[in-house]
Amino acid sequence: MSKAFTTEETPEAPTLVREPPRLRPGEIRLVTPEGYAALRAELEGLRALGARLDEERSRRLVLLDQMLAALTVLGPERVPEDEVGFGSWVVVEDQGGARATWRIVGSDEADARRGTISALSPLGRALLGRKVGETIEVERPDGVREFTIREVHRLPPTP
Repeated sequence: MSKAFTTEETPEAPTLVREPPRLRPGEIRLVTPEGYAALRAELEGLRALGARLDEERSRRLVLLDQMLAALTVLGPERVPEDEVGFGSWVVVEDQGGARATWRIVGSDEADARRGTISALSPLGRALLGRKVGETIEVERPDGVREFTIREVHRLPPTP
């Protein structure tokens, strides 16, 4: 390659920053009380750093501030005890007998590694409003899977 088409300086890769939530008219963005508290604690931790924030943390602070202003806190106490609702813990069993426990939460706090799934995810949508004993079908990348609801809890189930 000709030297005319190269540069001595390497340009910095652009930092990817998630856009703050933009709510459509009538849209409600839900979060559990625990999720709201965790986001608020993260925001306060960043604010405590003050002038020592780097660019990435400064952007995260702005994002969290805007996100918290757009969220509506909803706990599982608003849902009938025997029904899967926002904030509920659900124990499901697949066709092979394997069990998994999930908590239905908002998209801003969902983390499958921690056992939380978004109410807007395919599994979350299929579970909402269902009761113990019901079987649901969920379209997954590896095909349709069936899950039977074994338990529904407002508080974390005890092992």
